[in-house]
Amino acid sequence: MTLLKEYPHKSFIALHEVYESNNYVYLVLEYLKDDHLFTQLKKCVNYTESDARKIMKSILEATEHLHRNQIVHRDLKPSNILL
Repeated sequence: MTLLKEYPHKSFIALHEVYESNNYVYLVLEYLKDDHLFTQLKKCVNYTESDARKIMKSILEATEHLHRNQIVHRDLKPSNILL
């Protein structure tokens, strides 16, 4: 079982299925068409405090959920945050 299935959260991408072969593991994830935070920050000329507040609130809620379950992300960065 993967952590995404064991500890779901509204801010996490949904994991639908996991398939394994002798050499590979295949994850069937929720489809998201939007960019990640890094791309959005590069495109945006004026990023408001309100925009930042909404994104940070979501990140902190998700991180708190992980920490409550004794999980550390270890690679939290703008290119790993989907909007």
